Amino acid sequence: MGFTLTEANRQRHDRSSLTAVIVAMFGMNDPAQTLLQLERYIEDGRMEMSEVMATQFTEMFLSQKKRTADAQIMLVKGLRILCDVFLARGKNQRAIASVKILHRERKKMIGILAKGAPDLLGKMTAPAEDYRRAGKIYAAAGKTRAAMKAFSKCEQQSPGHVASAMEACQLLGFDKTLVKRFISTIHAAGPVILSNGRFELQPLNLPEADAREVQTLLQSAVDAGVGSTDACQQQVTRISEEISAIERGEAAANARLQAAMDLLKPQHDYYKY
Repeated sequence: MGFTLTEANRQRHDRSSLTAVIVAMFGMNDPAQTLLQLERYIEDGRMEMSEVMATQFTEMFLSQKKRTADAQIMLVKGLRILCDVFLARGKNQRAIASVKILHRERKKMIGILAKGAPDLLGKMTAPAEDYRRAGKIYAAAGKTRAAMKAFSKCEQQSPGHVASAMEACQLLGFDKTLVKRFISTIHAAGPVILSNGRFELQPLNLPEADAREVQTLLQSAVDAGVGSTDACQQQVTRISEEISAIERGEAAANARLQAAMDLLKPQHDYYKY
């Protein structure tokens, strides 16, 4: 028994020492700065280091039984990064385990904010993005049913999420239900816009999708004969025509913005009598 306790104490000391070293190396006593560093490592492609940092970062917060609102927010942000890193590194089982923890801790975060800082609820990342993340993770792990359920949940949480609907078709293949949802989100997304040199479909308050990529995927659905090929072809034609009109200068680069600006123009000249 004495040996067992001694060994357990040694392992606990080793873990605390490792955490202390990482805190010293990466400045985890400043969580916001650590998250910025993590994002930079990911941008630079330093995925192994990112995995080590994200793992230690989230474990540090998970070990705290009582967390403040700020700590809970940092934990959720860290878990999102950890899920993405595991997915990028092909560690699908660890990604699945992490996204389950993410769902749990995000719900806790919402509860904490609802009681103590309700004004922050509107600033948080939409839960739909975590279901979109889960869909990609389950798809990578070959768990088609779970992936379809996650992508469906994303759509329920954020109707018209064209980027998620596109990823579902890309990752899970063409399915009648997925294609139908894809067409619906494309229709709801509004006109093609030109943003930073890229043609996009940009639903209000939702992530954008590359219009040419959408067009290519729709054409593949037509060629595969899955779902309503007529509806797919109509959207292919519509996107093509809108891109061409913008390129020729016959349409505004951002029709939605132009329409809003037109509404601001005075409808009457009050100086004419």
